[in-house]
Amino acid sequence: MRRRDFIRLLGATAIWPIAARAQTTDRVRAIGVLATFAETDPNLVAFKDRLHELGWTEARLRIAIRVVEDGQLVRASAAELVELAPDAILSTTSTTARALLDATSTIPIISAVLGDPIGLGFTRSMSRPTGNITGFTTFNDTVASKRLEMLREMLGSMNKAALLWVPINPQQVLLAQQTQEAARRLGIELLSLPLNTADDIAPALDKAGGAQIKAIVVAADPLTVANARAIIDGCTVRGLPSMHTFVFETRSGALMSYGADLLENYRGAAGYIDQILRGTKVADLPFQEPTRLTLSINLGTARSLRIAVPNSLLTRADEVIE
Repeated sequence: MRRRDFIRLLGATAIWPIAARAQTTDRVRAIGVLATFAETDPNLVAFKDRLHELGWTEARLRIAIRVVEDGQLVRASAAELVELAPDAILSTTSTTARALLDATSTIPIISAVLGDPIGLGFTRSMSRPTGNITGFTTFNDTVASKRLEMLREMLGSMNKAALLWVPINPQQVLLAQQTQEAARRLGIELLSLPLNTADDIAPALDKAGGAQIKAIVVAADPLTVANARAIIDGCTVRGLPSMHTFVFETRSGALMSYGADLLENYRGAAGYIDQILRGTKVADLPFQEPTRLTLSINLGTARSLRIAVPNSLLTRADEVIE
């Protein structure tokens, strides 16, 4: 994929003035953002809005953004951000977090979206981070099992399922293990469908259809999110009920989604950035697990798949799309 790699500094040039960096009081502060989505993404807009609410106007804060659409180039972009020596950096995925940690052990990193930080080796403690990273996770020990359980509840029975995932993402490796373990406990045969590029999507879905699986779990990764339309349409054409992570995917036609509220995560990350800029240490900002996981169901998709959605799921759903 093409890489869009740029810096945009709010009200400033790309090089932060030495004099501004040298001031110790009331100086203009600087943060970096390493993202895998467009600057106009609602989550990043919410992040900036929350910073503004906390008093970080354009006159007080400069933001350098790297947008990387190609996961293979994330390490180079992380290194470039670190070279700017910002006061803190926002990470947006487990992959960007890994790249930033490889590039710096001193600049505070606040993650808005992260998997299991202990399982990923980022810290030894959730309550008191032991490295230079903290933030907000989308991780929960029960997520993998609940997604399979809800799919089986939706379908009435399910003995075969598939997982669409991205091995280059370290969190996806953990999620794949957790999903496999959950499938074993539930007596479900799980087909692994790894993706390396967008070109792998159609063959993977063809494989799922040929294996006569009953439903597919689509793991959240920049690759699957960027290609959500192709995955959702591909599942619909093949008659595959799909479970995704984010509400926007259900609104786009996926059967179901179950996952963290990302807007809440990004606003929380802005709050952590605010505290870092005011002198709080990373060790004093505990990792936060999602406080609420959102279930959404698309009734139109259910009808097209000839699925009668059980009332037990409808009453638990946070959003039902007609």
